[in-house]
Amino acid sequence: MQANIAGVNGPITEVYKVREMQLGANWFFWVSILAVINSALVYYFRIPSLFFGLGSTQYVDAHLVATGPETQRLAGLAINLGFAGVIAAFGYLTRKGGDVAFIVGMFLYVFDSVIALGYRDFFGFGFHLFALFFMAKGLLASRRRYDPSVDYTGA
Repeated sequence: MQANIAGVNGPITEVYKVREMQLGANWFFWVSILAVINSALVYYFRIPSLFFGLGSTQYVDAHLVATGPETQRLAGLAINLGFAGVIAAFGYLTRKGGDVAFIVGMFLYVFDSVIALGYRDFFGFGFHLFALFFMAKGLLASRRRYDPSVDYTGA
């Protein structure tokens, strides 16, 4: 007998699986939006990077945006927006149900979290882990959608 999930007794519907997968995929969009906000704050107000920024943008901010002439700072902002665009592209692909997009996007985000950890941004690293948890839930929902042997109990 199936467990009571989302207030529904009986088998889990396809609509529920798709919705859960899309909620996990939406985290790529949230990370991208927060990265754009962080980059704009660093560029316009010259404040240090916040905990929800990307580690790769911290690298660019430290070498291009924080110091240097205006054209160099603008190039750094464009690179940061490019990083955010790549993350958003993975969000688009994962909402379509691509398991490979989930895996590659999460791998890149793990790599980015290591960069954040290299800058001793422990709150940023914690945020990365928080977002990765929900991305992983989306990946598992995507796997459940296509492979009935993947269930909620893990057995």
